[in-house]
Amino acid sequence: MKTAQGTTVLHNGQLVDGTGARAVPNATLVIQDGRITYAGPSSGAPEVSPQARRIDAKGGTLMPGLIEPHWHPSYVNAATISDLD
Repeated sequence: MKTAQGTTVLHNGQLVDGTGARAVPNATLVIQDGRITYAGPSSGAPEVSPQARRIDAKGGTLMPGLIEPHWHPSYVNAATISDLD
């Protein structure tokens, strides 16, 4: 799988990490070569290259991607369970 190259920094957002912990206000997310390397308070964010792509979340919410975990058999022309075999 090909991943993104370079460094992207999302800042000025509220971080919801999906663990049930309280949201982190004024958070930063650092992504290097397609992998999250830091997620937390902006005050603790590591230094990154001045060439890093920077995205201002403008106070929005930063959160993990969501996955649609269900499907409808009718979408694949299956009328009964036995049609799925």
